[in-house]
Amino acid sequence: MNKWVKVLKKYFILIGLLGNLTFFVIFGLLLNKISSLELSLPLFSEKVREQLKTNQPNLLAIVAPILDVMSLLKSKNYYFREVDIEQWSGIGAKKYFSVSSTADINVFNASELLSALKNVSAGQTIVVAPGEYVVDQFGISLNKSGTKFLPIRVIAQQLGTVKIFLRGEGFVVKKPYWQFHNLHLIGSCKIHSRCEHAFHVVGEGKHVLIENNIIQDFNAMIKVNGIGRSYPDYGKVIQNTLFNTSARNTANPVTPIDLMHANSWQVADNFIFDIQKSAGNQVSYAAFFKGGSQLGVFERNLIICAANLPGNYTSIALSLGGGGSPLAHRRNNNVAEHVNGTIRNNIIMHCANDVGIYLNKAANSQVHHNILYNTLGIDARFKETTAFIYNNVISGRVKSRDKGELVQKDNLIVKRNFFTGKDNLSEYFSAPDIGDFSWLNARDIGSYELSENNSFCGEKPLFGYLGAYSDATFCFNRLNLISRYTGVFK
Repeated sequence: MNKWVKVLKKYFILIGLLGNLTFFVIFGLLLNKISSLELSLPLFSEKVREQLKTNQPNLLAIVAPILDVMSLLKSKNYYFREVDIEQWSGIGAKKYFSVSSTADINVFNASELLSALKNVSAGQTIVVAPGEYVVDQFGISLNKSGTKFLPIRVIAQQLGTVKIFLRGEGFVVKKPYWQFHNLHLIGSCKIHSRCEHAFHVVGEGKHVLIENNIIQDFNAMIKVNGIGRSYPDYGKVIQNTLFNTSARNTANPVTPIDLMHANSWQVADNFIFDIQKSAGNQVSYAAFFKGGSQLGVFERNLIICAANLPGNYTSIALSLGGGGSPLAHRRNNNVAEHVNGTIRNNIIMHCANDVGIYLNKAANSQVHHNILYNTLGIDARFKETTAFIYNNVISGRVKSRDKGELVQKDNLIVKRNFFTGKDNLSEYFSAPDIGDFSWLNARDIGSYELSENNSFCGEKPLFGYLGAYSDATFCFNRLNLISRYTGVFK
């Protein structure tokens, strides 16, 4: 009898050892797999939870306790200064932006505004008087053409004096050379799916200029696309502030600057924040160029995916290619979503659940002199993507996916903590959570490639530099920060 007891003891000890060994081997393989995906454990658990919730809810109920433990490890980086556009004096729309106020047409109410937009001629300026304007109709078609030397302008004399409430589609720019300055456009729809665009630039709407405006509470605030074989090329979106006051409860695309087909657009010096989508696939973008477009430029923009809003959903900042489009919907059946695009001198913050820059079938892309903080990094995806990625400061990683080709040079890439997801760029900058990207230590700037373009801070570089700005000190005014040197707002 004692003999069998001893045998059983040995058997259970052996089974226990094999069981524990198997557990640790499987656990080790799982960690290695997660590590190869270059995701932190908490972010991996969130991604798995999202997929199982949609595809296998029964399995989610089984593995939820394990995912919960992984989520508990999360170290959260967040923007803990409230963005108040009334007090904001940093990058984006400026209260005292100077624009010529010579008026050809003065309007004082919504009816007069609609009439003026219908009857305006090339070279005329519509000055919108201070006040609030409620436009009930869906879509304001702009069918008159300006010219290169005689554009049509719609302006307020000072930002903040004019608010236009739109209950659906806003300005539909169908003809060339329209310009918009100093307007505050607000989507006023209880059902978010109804407030799609503040500006819809289509067809022959070439050379549009959207400058120094505040635009809030739309799904795709500035939507651009061709019609037939007419494409609204050469547009500019300069020095605007775009944001939402709540996550957009819609399955429709949520992308403040959503461009299809059009070539040679410049998106510069804008402040885009709080871009969240709570319905549908729960994925949003701050801005993208796609649909077979070419020669687009994103530069000197500040993007905070989650500022006043919690970052509960997946937000991607800048993309060449966006979520993609069918080949038949691309301009000239281009195999690429975007060609010869540039992303430079931008600061991207708090897009914690996905990459800050996404290259999707983006041929011959240039990505340089950007700072990406509290993001997953950069993805270059699909064989159509070729990219040169250099002189960036990146939290997370730079990853080639599905045969995307990339060349890297002189990037500072700082991996996030595998177990907690903590962003480690705070080892290099003073207070990156709130946008103080002052370097903690002197850096060797002599070995980097010289950029010919103005840096994020606006100065013309005199030497090669790493990251988004080239001066010895960071431009606190661009982030609305109190200067450590003067103690006052600069």
